[in-house]
Amino acid sequence: MDIVFAIKNTCKVSALVSFAIGTIILILFMITREIDPFTYIGIWYLYAAFAINAMLFFLVILSALFLWKNSIELLGHAMLLTLNIPVAIGYFFIVLNFIDS
Repeated sequence: MDIVFAIKNTCKVSALVSFAIGTIILILFMITREIDPFTYIGIWYLYAAFAINAMLFFLVILSALFLWKNSIELLGHAMLLTLNIPVAIGYFFIVLNFIDS
């Protein structure tokens, strides 16, 4: 298996899984209207997802430095990991709006 393919695939899976789990937590929060359990779960999930995706992001950046022939592809997939940041911020404001009302 090609290492570049494995790195790119890992980035795709991590970005998709992070998005899916965050969306599921938000949907469960909105359906149940339970503030306490899903708020705590969501906060802990944000910490975990940030740590895992940040480590993966830096590993992909390092890989792009060493595998310079594929650096553009790898940097593109590193950016894929950052797409969940605005989504998480949006979800955060949705929850804040709900709590304030």
